[in-house]
Amino acid sequence: MQLIGTLFDGPLDIVGDIHGEIDALNALLAHLGYDERGDHPDGRRLVFVGDLVDRGPDSPAVLNQVRALVEAGHAQCIIGNHELNLLRDDEKHGNSWWTAPDKETEHPMQKITRSAKAELTRWLETLPLALEREDLRVVHACWNDASVELLRELNGPDWHIADLYADYQRELYEKMAELRFMNQVKKEWAQFGPRLADPDWDAQFMPFKAELDRRSQMDNPISVLTSGEEETADAPFWAGGRWRMVSRVKWWERYDADIPVVFGHYWRRFKDASIVLSDKYGPDLIEGVEPHHWMGKRNNVYCVDFSVGARAGQRAANEDELVCSLAAVRWPEAEVVHDDGRRFSLEAP
Repeated sequence: MQLIGTLFDGPLDIVGDIHGEIDALNALLAHLGYDERGDHPDGRRLVFVGDLVDRGPDSPAVLNQVRALVEAGHAQCIIGNHELNLLRDDEKHGNSWWTAPDKETEHPMQKITRSAKAELTRWLETLPLALEREDLRVVHACWNDASVELLRELNGPDWHIADLYADYQRELYEKMAELRFMNQVKKEWAQFGPRLADPDWDAQFMPFKAELDRRSQMDNPISVLTSGEEETADAPFWAGGRWRMVSRVKWWERYDADIPVVFGHYWRRFKDASIVLSDKYGPDLIEGVEPHHWMGKRNNVYCVDFSVGARAGQRAANEDELVCSLAAVRWPEAEVVHDDGRRFSLEAP
């Protein structure tokens, strides 16, 4: 399979993280001009940046719709960190609809059947980690040249992404074990591990866990592309329900290529979303950047994730769910369209 694939030719609509919000997806596709079959009168085609699933009400419906669009030749889709978790059958917040369908979920959501899970797993295993052409790159979280090159060199064999991910992790842990590094991690964990999920803990920095977390991210190119670059934090910080020792990196401030990149993943705030999210998912890396502007060293990098994954929580709290949005970047027009029909010009990158 092609771990780093080739983007469609022609005009594209690049859709941000959907997170199971099937109604938002259907509304956005209608505003973009697609019919129910995925045809567009101007011959446009769709690209999905990953994170199709979790948190929202109907992840199976989103997967099935995107799959149909891809198989009909109307769309391409790449793997995000949430799809990677599905392929690894790794239970995370918001994905028990797949990993443990008998469990009660935080918000109402459609569960997966055993037969549908097997079928959708086979489809997910065919998807690449990034797409590129001469004038554009698309990745879920981070375009890191070294990681992309490693994966580009593996194009061809019939890789299973979950197996390849496990190979990278196993190689790292073997290296760490030879250095007796893991013994230090275990000592830290025995002392502090149970407190990591306690928001009232006077958090202590765990240097060996921090280094293991950093290496687990940065030594695995699949992790880098699907969830970004990370570095050791200056101090422990609370995010996503636990104390963390590594922080995310604004990789776009180092990106120095001429080719524009569109990505998702980072829960971009728009309208009142900053109040809604309240740094629940960690510090806002895009704070201070206008929502419909390019960013980065060359002003040619754009995050199209407008935090639609928070809508389930908004509905549950009887708050305005539309402060969080699903959006798409139209290329080459450099226009952003939201699922309520609003349109914003990015101008040329």
